[in-house]
Amino acid sequence: MRLLDRLLGSLEARLSQPWLNLWRTIYFNFRTLPYKQAVRFPIYIYGGHKFFMLNGNVAITASHIKRGMIKIGVNGDSFSLYDGSGYIQIANKKSVIEFQGPCRIALNTKIRVVSGRIVFGTHARIGSDSRIICNGGRVSIGSFTGVTLGCQIINSGFHYIYDANRKGYLNRTKDITIGPYNWIGNNATVSGGTVTNEKTIVCQRSVLNKDYSGVPIPSMLGGMPAKVVRTGLYRVFAPEVEVRVSKLFANDANVGDFVSHDEYADDASSLIIEM
Repeated sequence: MRLLDRLLGSLEARLSQPWLNLWRTIYFNFRTLPYKQAVRFPIYIYGGHKFFMLNGNVAITASHIKRGMIKIGVNGDSFSLYDGSGYIQIANKKSVIEFQGPCRIALNTKIRVVSGRIVFGTHARIGSDSRIICNGGRVSIGSFTGVTLGCQIINSGFHYIYDANRKGYLNRTKDITIGPYNWIGNNATVSGGTVTNEKTIVCQRSVLNKDYSGVPIPSMLGGMPAKVVRTGLYRVFAPEVEVRVSKLFANDANVGDFVSHDEYADDASSLIIEM
């Protein structure tokens, strides 16, 4: 029965996943990439991830381009099932999505470049049901940064505001720079003008709206608006370290929420994106 349960469980999981969509993969690669890159099919599209005005370009600036290094629409975190709401918009010739290396963008995610550039660092990961919108300027997500489910990264309010006290208008758009090795908790909002350091953790449902580059490295940010809530914390990235730490807690039933131990070598480059 255990073998049957495993087989049926595996089948159920696979049937619930969006499958590689060959037609959309072919179309997206040749629609957005230079021919010499497109024929390598570096971008895989899964399920019915929609395309809306692919009038701009995709730029892959990695030194080595290989098939399927960028996956869009996969069930990468298993927190959501496919609902058909994910889409990509690259509105005009001044709109660019740049991939600096391998990247994983989960299902139901909305990516919209009205104008400007969205940059995904190498091994950046975007969780399901998230939104990334660039309305001019630049939105940059650093290498090995993980954005978890339901987050919003939006660099514009889309409407100008008049300041009657200063007799002038406020800019509606500001750049966003999320540093490398960040971990953005679920349902967080990152607004225009945000800058984070490397190894920043953002608590769930927090709102980031300013330059945090002056805070200690590493730091945890939390709140609405976000502020430093703790320092000296950073996420474990390597899967083998996750396993070792799990064993530390499993071996001591009375350990609670903290176990004393020397730090394991944590090499983020061992984080391999495979679906």
